[in-house]
Amino acid sequence: MTKRVHTVLMGNENAKTCFYLPNPPILPKGWVHTDKNAVDAVITLNGNHWRKIFTIMAKLVTLADDWKSYRDQQLLKSDEQILIGSERLSVTAKQHIIVGAVSASKLSISVDDPSFVALEESGKIYLNHLDTFITPYLDYRQFPNALIEHMKPHLNSD
Repeated sequence: MTKRVHTVLMGNENAKTCFYLPNPPILPKGWVHTDKNAVDAVITLNGNHWRKIFTIMAKLVTLADDWKSYRDQQLLKSDEQILIGSERLSVTAKQHIIVGAVSASKLSISVDDPSFVALEESGKIYLNHLDTFITPYLDYRQFPNALIEHMKPHLNSD
């Protein structure tokens, strides 16, 4: 029997950038993405795993050098959303970042689709003409800074 995860939205529902993740964090009771310490509250309750996820997200989406301040003060409040367990792409997002094979499978999207091309030699990040990316999971081993720096210009190219 397959465990069914209902779609969970975290962040700005009208965001232009959407990250698709397979598993939700535990959210504090009454958690709202607009709270001043929303990201910190998720990190405190879920630990280092979610700190890494939010850190890589911030490094990808902010144009500023101070990604840590962006992560702690603006991430999910600005122009990002996370859809967890979604079977469809966000209708409001212009850029879609499908994180890992589980999320891609859930969305019925594959790097084998001819519309996707590898963005770099290692073949870890793929992009199609609709600003849809397929990336490794948001973990430092799978998604190191070199990959972040390679993807950033494509993500922030509007």
